[in-house]
Amino acid sequence: MAKEFTLDLQPLENLIKKSPLAAAAGGKQALDDIKDDWVRQSRDIAPLDSRNLHDQIDGKVEGNGFKSEVVISANAKAKSGTGDFNYAYYIHEQDAGGKQLRHPGTVKKFLDESADERLEEWQRWLEDGIAEALKREGW
Repeated sequence: MAKEFTLDLQPLENLIKKSPLAAAAGGKQALDDIKDDWVRQSRDIAPLDSRNLHDQIDGKVEGNGFKSEVVISANAKAKSGTGDFNYAYYIHEQDAGGKQLRHPGTVKKFLDESADERLEEWQRWLEDGIAEALKREGW
């Protein structure tokens, strides 16, 4: 004797459809948090002669969904005998000609070092953000 039953798979189908959107939203929020933290950390260790460099360290999240990335930049301009030049680039990429930093705790590679110290933590933020968004959708 055969027995039949029917399952309503519509709730599961709805969850599966929501999953990519929820995961992308959770990832986007985590990337925004990472961006803010990276900017803050970079400002904390950037060389300080004036507020100009600190004020011009900025970031953004570019891309869409799972093809998003955090981009941080520092473009501090100063007048020189030959016109304007980007001294943030000069300090960070050209080692500022060997110039000694005036303040303890500041570093020339302020963008790189601030990220290097936090990469594992940021990876957890991203994983947790996606996991939390999926949980809110019912997974």
